[in-house]
Amino acid sequence: MWGTYVALALYFTEIAGMLMAIIGLMEVTRRYDSFTRRASVVAFIASILALGFFDLDLGRPNAGITAPMAAFVYFGNSWMARGIVFVGGLLLFTFLYMVVTVFKFNNRLIRGVIAILGFFAGIFSTTYSGFELAATTGVPFWNNAGIPALYLADGIFAATGLAYLIALIGKSEDMIRARVTLTKLLFFSSIAEFATWFLFMASVNFIYVFNQVAYNYLLSQATFYADMALTALTLIISGFGSLSISGVISMFGAKVEAPSGAMGKMPVTDLPTMIKYVMIAAAIFALVGGYLTRADVLFAGQYAYQLAPMTPFQIVTNQPVPIGSFGWRG
Repeated sequence: MWGTYVALALYFTEIAGMLMAIIGLMEVTRRYDSFTRRASVVAFIASILALGFFDLDLGRPNAGITAPMAAFVYFGNSWMARGIVFVGGLLLFTFLYMVVTVFKFNNRLIRGVIAILGFFAGIFSTTYSGFELAATTGVPFWNNAGIPALYLADGIFAATGLAYLIALIGKSEDMIRARVTLTKLLFFSSIAEFATWFLFMASVNFIYVFNQVAYNYLLSQATFYADMALTALTLIISGFGSLSISGVISMFGAKVEAPSGAMGKMPVTDLPTMIKYVMIAAAIFALVGGYLTRADVLFAGQYAYQLAPMTPFQIVTNQPVPIGSFGWRG
């Protein structure tokens, strides 16, 4: 059964994957160079942590090194093999992009190609685990088409929180643009997080007793409610941040900053000082909530699968339901 190492591996995969996706889109606009240089290092470190936790779970580091090559053989019929290839590609492209940005390689075509390839590697790495769980018919709670959407929204949510913390320090126009953009993205991704949680929960098929066991277990966990509370707080704080960008809050006296030394063209307007620092809390909430989402879905499905086969019948809505849908376990 998968444990905390796998939950952390999936978490750092979504952090690295969606951070690389954000960086890739920013690279194409050519307006965020200072931010992408810093963020590329963090994305590469997160990729290493993701593979490191997968290796810790395997207990065989050599298998983790050779796995991407072996996985190509099974790529056509295994989501786990696809995931290994995608995460391996993510590690490769985060490394290449970090090299070209840190050493200020100025060929925009090569940088752009690496960034776009990294963007797709990030998307596929983030969502593959959702498709992998959704394809696991042996655990019906995971056999839900809402999981890939939930994991994608969760990846954007958590990675944006980290990206905002990276963009917090700096007064250049690039860093200000990044802060403003990421504040908006955190607001919309928190809405997407709630929407996809609702999609997933509404799509649970209660014809299987496993699902009701997992559903009730999930609703009994303090981590689930902590996740919802943190997401709600992030939504509120980033919502105020987005209003400040549109000028609504500044109408009520909040101080708005412009970069020092800006001359000639209209300067980029920074977040109000209070909002800029309150957003730190929202970013941290997003990072914690991102982990809780992955862990709660992972552990709830496994809990039901372990518990349900212990007796031949379970009481569901006052009716005895046989649970031998997948055969008996020895």
